[in-house]
Amino acid sequence: MRQYSILAILVLTLNLASAQDKSYLVHGTVNGAIKDGKKIYSYYVNGQDVVMDSTTVVNGAYTLKGTVPGQVLLHLGGRRLGGDAKIFVSPSSKIEVIHNKTLKDVTASGSLSNTEYNKVRTALNVYYKQMEDFDVLNIAARKAKDTARVKSIRADSKKVYDSMIEEVYPNYIKRNTNSPIALAMLDEYLGGSVDAGKLEPLFLPLSKQIKSTPEGKRWAEILRRSNTTALGKKAPDFVQTDTASNPIKLSSFRGKYVLVDFWASWCGPCRAENPNVLRAYQKLKDKKFTVIGVSIDDNKSAWLKAIKQDRMPWTQVSDLKGKKNEAAILYGVDAIPQNWLLDPNGIVLGINLRGAHLTEQIEKLIETAKTK
Repeated sequence: MRQYSILAILVLTLNLASAQDKSYLVHGTVNGAIKDGKKIYSYYVNGQDVVMDSTTVVNGAYTLKGTVPGQVLLHLGGRRLGGDAKIFVSPSSKIEVIHNKTLKDVTASGSLSNTEYNKVRTALNVYYKQMEDFDVLNIAARKAKDTARVKSIRADSKKVYDSMIEEVYPNYIKRNTNSPIALAMLDEYLGGSVDAGKLEPLFLPLSKQIKSTPEGKRWAEILRRSNTTALGKKAPDFVQTDTASNPIKLSSFRGKYVLVDFWASWCGPCRAENPNVLRAYQKLKDKKFTVIGVSIDDNKSAWLKAIKQDRMPWTQVSDLKGKKNEAAILYGVDAIPQNWLLDPNGIVLGINLRGAHLTEQIEKLIETAKTK
């Protein structure tokens, strides 16, 4: 009886150890694409956390080991290695990766997810080749100091990029509703933005099996929240304190066009976008337009320092709860920067407006709203 108990305990212990094994192993072969001694950096996103690691190429190969909470898209990159690569890793997975001419030129095996992603990568590469051709033309135009040509080439390249995003990812998801990477491709397509108009027609047809996973349930909640902040909906009201600890209510801005801008001091893309927001504010502030910045910070000093550094004169609020910011949760903000443009009645006119042409985008939406 005692021997049976010990055996049972051993079996149970082994089973628990196996169940708790969240480690992965990646073995890469570079085929001369990357010189020995070069560093390869990796990272994956876990919620709003970024988990990073690195390795070194030795004898034309490298190894990456780590742990993951579930299936993740692992990003590989490095200095002057010819772009970045992406592969899927999961708990207990052993992935073989072959890089050909560059780090980006990759084929991965060892899981169904990577087999599926190889198909997506093949479709993406058609567009990447076009953009690489534009890069060559752009370099020649810059050397010739032909600014008009440079501008034209960049515009053409952006059109190709936009087409790639709008065609490759949605087409894959629509044709593969039970794919183990469908939700990851949804994330790649939306880029962390919250847009019910794009999310709903792609998420709802997915199989019950996919939607019942933890990640599927997360997306279902994102969709539920995004429907409350969709185009044409009245934006949810909230109250947070400004830099002087005064309570500020979103609805107190009624009568103005308002850009509700979610950002944080530690967010590089947010800080890079702030000059565009500043230009829009400076041009439109006397035309019944304003901005309210909602920070995802938890450190008041860092928040105030960033406001000063980026010279942002508009209203700034935060509850300093970091990733648990109540307004961000209310709006379903899963990544930043994100923003909503509201009309004087608080109705959503635009979502995630950004870039060098932010001012023009806002002006166009305001003019369209006025003619309705």
